[in-house]
This record gives sequence, C-alpha cells and structure tokens, in this order.
Amino acid sequence: MLRLVSLCIGFVIGLAAAGMPSGGVSAGQSLLCGTAGDELVAARAGLSREWVVQIPFDSAGWRIEHVSIGDGLVVAVSGDGGVHAVQTSPATAGSPRAGSVLWSQRVGRPGGPVQPAGIGPNLVTVGRDLDLYAFASADGRQQWHRVLGRPASGAAISSGDWVYGPLSADGIERTAVNPVAGSKREVDREGGGTNARAGRWPDSAARGLEENPLRPISIDAGGRVESSPVPYDGGVLWCTTDGTLVANVPAESEWKRMEFDLGAPLVGPLVVRGTTIFAATTNGDLARIDDAPEKDVHDLSATWNIVLPAPPDGGPLLSGETLVVSLGDEGTLAVSAATGEHLWRSCVAGRLVATTGNRVWCVDRVGRLVSLDLATGMTSEWMCLGSFTLPVTNTFSERLILASPDGLLVSLAPRRTTSALAAPADAPAADGPPAPGWTPPAERGAPAPGWRPPAAEPAAAVDRTET
Repeated sequence: MLRLVSLCIGFVIGLAAAGMPSGGVSAGQSLLCGTAGDELVAARAGLSREWVVQIPFDSAGWRIEHVSIGDGLVVAVSGDGGVHAVQTSPATAGSPRAGSVLWSQRVGRPGGPVQPAGIGPNLVTVGRDLDLYAFASADGRQQWHRVLGRPASGAAISSGDWVYGPLSADGIERTAVNPVAGSKREVDREGGGTNARAGRWPDSAARGLEENPLRPISIDAGGRVESSPVPYDGGVLWCTTDGTLVANVPAESEWKRMEFDLGAPLVGPLVVRGTTIFAATTNGDLARIDDAPEKDVHDLSATWNIVLPAPPDGGPLLSGETLVVSLGDEGTLAVSAATGEHLWRSCVAGRLVATTGNRVWCVDRVGRLVSLDLATGMTSEWMCLGSFTLPVTNTFSERLILASPDGLLVSLAPRRTTSALAAPADAPAADGPPAPGWTPPAERGAPAPGWRPPAAEPAAAVDRTET
C-alpha cells in the first residue's frame, strides 16, 4: 500500500513537472496507476502515451458530454456549455506542444442538451438548443452565431465552403463557412460601409433577400436525421432514420444528389474513405457502397453486401484493408474491405473504440480495454480503464483516446520499434562489410573528406574445447 501511494504521489509530481495544471487534478484524476493511462502499462501493451491533459472546467457540478476527434484537434464539450480544444499535432517552432489546451469557449447557458463539436479545417462548430456557434480552430475566436428554426439533432460539420447541421424533425441547414464574404451587397459597395468586418450578418441575410447568395438554406433530408453528417467528396453525406443514404456533392456548376436505400436503420456512424462508404444496419447487413460512375453518370451502388451472423453493436472500424465490426454478445468479426470476404471471428464481445497499428481495441462487457490482432483476431492485451469510462470512438486516426467524465484526456499511439524501420536497399548486412563505395545515407552527395568504407575483419576463432 505504501508503495502504491508513493507511485501516485510521484505521478502527480510528474504531471506538474510536465506543465499540467496540478490545481485541476483531483485525487480521483491522479490515480492513473495500473490503468490504460499509465505510461508503463501502456508500454507493456505496445503503446506510447503521447500526452495527458486535464480539461479546465467545473468538474464538481458538470461532466464532459462529448469528445470529438479531428485533424490536429480533440474538442471536449462539457455540460456547462464549455468548448475546449486540445492540440494533438506535433509541436512546431512557436506552436503549443501536443496535449495543450489551445482555447476554451462557452456556448449558451449551463443546462440543456449540447451537441458534439464538428471539427473542420478552419472552423469548430457547436450546436446547443436553437443556437449554432462557429469558432476559429486556431485560436477559438467566435466567427459567427446563428439562431436555428429547430434544435440541432447532431453535430454540424463543415465541408468545403459550407457548414451542414441536422435539425430535429427533418432537414439539413446549410450555412456558409464565412457567411458574409462575397455577398452581393458587399461586392457592390467594395467592402465599404458593410458590417462584414465586424463579423455580423449583412442586412440582406437577415431579411432573406435574393441579393445574398450565401444566406442559410434548408436542404430536404429525405427523412428524419438524428446523427451527424459526414464530409463526402467536397459535399456532405447523411443517413435518415429509415436507412436512406443521401449524398449532396458539387458537380460542375450545380449540385448532384445521390441516394441509396440500406433497407434498415443505420447502426453506429458511417465510415468514409474517399468516395467509399461502409455501413452496418439493424437487420444485420454490412455493406460497402461506392460512387461508381457509368458513362459519366455518378450514383451510389453496392460493391458488396454480407449478412452478419448476429446484429451489429455499433458501426465498423477500418484499418488498411481490414474492416472490423462488433456483433454484441456474439463476439467480433473481421472481413476484407475490398471483397467482404470473412477473415476471422473472435469470441471477445465489446464496443469497438479504435485501431492502432496492427491491433483493434474494444471495451469488453466487464469494462476492460482489450486488443485483438488485426491479422488473426487473437487477443493480445487486457487493461483496466479506471476512471476512463466516457465512450470515445476514433474513426479518424490510429490513436486510442481515453476520457473520464471529469475531464482527464489521454492519447495513446502505437510504439515504433527498430525492427519496423526499413533499411536502405544497398545497406550492408548486419554480419558483413559494406559494399565498395557505399556511403551512409546522411553523407550521400557530400562524403566526408578522407572517408573510406571499413575493411572487413576476419571472423574470430571460437574455442570449442570442452573443459
């Protein structure tokens, strides 16, 4: 017991030394020892802890509701309306280090439902009640605020020049990423005398006049949408509650709408890679849908469709050419992403959360973090989650993001080993001399004066005389 207490105290000191605000670390949050967030435990499981951070919010009265993962950012949204962006990309000269809280903002008043954040290239959007807020990804400055006609039913995402937000009942509201740039009034006045510079809506947008081509519009969703849209081919993709996939993409001077009937409601989020879509449904189907143009006519069509042995429990995860789906209490199944061919099946039952390197991770029925080999389905590691009980599924990157309701976030990445590094094609063998004229890669093109390849040494004789 004394040894455990000493380790925990040492961990808190280490966090303070690493720059983590010790004042925000409660006793419960500091007890990472023995959990998946413990650096030594993660290392034994083939992972390295990239960063650990405490989100600055009132964890005594509220909890973290959602954690969203995007390019270079992880955004946590708390019940009090706090929006907190954490940098995940490697630090460059003059930029914050990975794991730093870049900015914190607040949307609406505490209480009431708040939607997950949508993370775009330059914009973070958050919906709450009838309000939709947009913040600059880099520094958190509020870019604009819209009052919607109906509450949002999912995260609003940005794709291209537009933000798409699903509304309760039905409909997708499309708003310009920059709703004041390029309006006819602004062009006519050449920027003079307009309120665009103040970051407010032009009068034409407020009045709904035709002279503002970037005014918000409502898109017919084809049914009720209760999940977040997905960026797709420069446009947007969503799925209705009755299982209809709808893609709205730019095509030359107009927009092209494509639909595909899955035959049943969607289970979990869609997985999109380029123009390829993977979807699981409540009737036990797993399908790959592609935009397959025929004679320059684009439309969504099924490349393959398989019937699963049991209804899926959540959406699939994709790593390379392997697609993995949870079958609930019936285990886990992996198929080929190219053909749908069965690869392996495991009896491990749980909720899939991420892939890292050659492993897929899930939370099993007793709350442990379990990894399966992507090639064989064999179980590799079991780890205790401790306080990291907030569900976070990462379909964006090969990182394992752990989160606790009181705001502690950890990022785990696959470890790099020397055996995984490819040697140059003309590099000398480990047990022999280099080829004549060979130079190290760092010196190619500018060999050091007087450098010569080392001569081979004769092998030492081994005395095998028994004593």
